[in-house]
Amino acid sequence: MRKIKETKKKATKKPVEEETLNLKNVIKVFIVILVFFVVFYGLTVIVVNKKNSKKKNGNYSGIETKSNDILVSDILSQSEDLYYVIAIKDNKDAYELYINNMKDKLYNINLDNALNKSALANETVVAENPRDIKIGDTTLFVVENHVITESYVGKDEVVNKLKTIAF
Repeated sequence: MRKIKETKKKATKKPVEEETLNLKNVIKVFIVILVFFVVFYGLTVIVVNKKNSKKKNGNYSGIETKSNDILVSDILSQSEDLYYVIAIKDNKDAYELYINNMKDKLYNINLDNALNKSALANETVVAENPRDIKIGDTTLFVVENHVITESYVGKDEVVNKLKTIAF
C-alpha cells in the first residue's frame, strides 16, 4: 500500500512543477514586453524633448515653417502691437507678392477653414468683437494694440493699402 501512495504523490507533484514553469515563462514574457514598452516610451520622450528644445532655441531646421494662418476669433489675440490681417475671398495669387514681403506683420484668415465658415457673409461687417465680424469680400484689417483701427474691403482697396505698407 505504501507504494501506491508514493506513486500517487509523485504523479501529483509533476503537474504542479509544470504549472510553475509555465507561470515563470508567462512572467518572463510579460517582463520582456514591459521592458520593451518602457524603452520605446523613453526614446520617444527623448526625441520629442530634443525636437522641442531645438524649436525653442531657433536651431530647428525641419520642414515646418511659421504659419501665419489664424482664425477670425483670434484676430485681436496676436502678440505684436501693430499687425495686419487679411481675409482673401478670391484668388490668392494677386496678393502673394505682398504676403511674402510682409511675413512678420501679416496674418491670414483662411476662409476655407471650417472654423472660419461662420464669418462668411454677403457683406463685410467690421466689429469690435471678433465673433461679430463678417467677411463678404477680400478684407484687410489693421490692428493696433489689440483693436481694429482700420479696415479695407475689396480687391482694389486692399491692394492699394498693401502697396503702401509692403514697399
